Amino acid sequence: MRTLKKYTTENVTELKEGAISRVADLFYAFRFLRLLTQKWETTPAFKLGLIDKDGKRLKDKKIETPGEKSAYTIFHRLVFNVKRLIQKIPGIGKTTLVRYAAALYLIKEHTHMSEGQIKKIMDKIELDLDWDNLPLQESKWFVNILGELNPGNYTLVNDIASIDTGEMIAMANSKVKVYTSEKPHDTFLGESIYKVYHPKTGQHIFITNGDITR
Repeated sequence: MRTLKKYTTENVTELKEGAISRVADLFYAFRFLRLLTQKWETTPAFKLGLIDKDGKRLKDKKIETPGEKSAYTIFHRLVFNVKRLIQKIPGIGKTTLVRYAAALYLIKEHTHMSEGQIKKIMDKIELDLDWDNLPLQESKWFVNILGELNPGNYTLVNDIASIDTGEMIAMANSKVKVYTSEKPHDTFLGESIYKVYHPKTGQHIFITNGDITR
């Protein structure tokens, strides 16, 4: 005879938290999709003078009021970064998307959306991707047979956002440092995500093989 699980106050709390988490995931997924497809000029951040027509942050405008803080959160910064990266190259395809896996990974980390949810969102903006056959990065020579990033100095080929703020802080052509063989921090879209040190800002950032050269 099967024993039915006895629900206690603690169990109910867990169920409620799970339901709230799922609602939050859907909320972020909807906002992510809306921000990706919204014209820059129609965003509250643009209307408040926080970003320009290309989505770039206007540094001379301070974020002070509650309305301004609400229009330009870390979530907005992360999504705006992805949106700008997508718009850089006409006819975005598989290689481009994998190239920006680190930027999408930050979205996943901040919102706790699943990789599957992010794939669905990218599909909705008509990227027409075959997720089971994404190409591998070509710069595997930076990685040893264990999949670890080899120690040394590397040069960024893409702008990379801060893990903590979502702002673009590590710019292309600046250096990153790997002190010892670095195991992947995680994987996303089949790519290894590495946490490396950016000496110029004194901060750590997330990259893939495709974000660096020597």
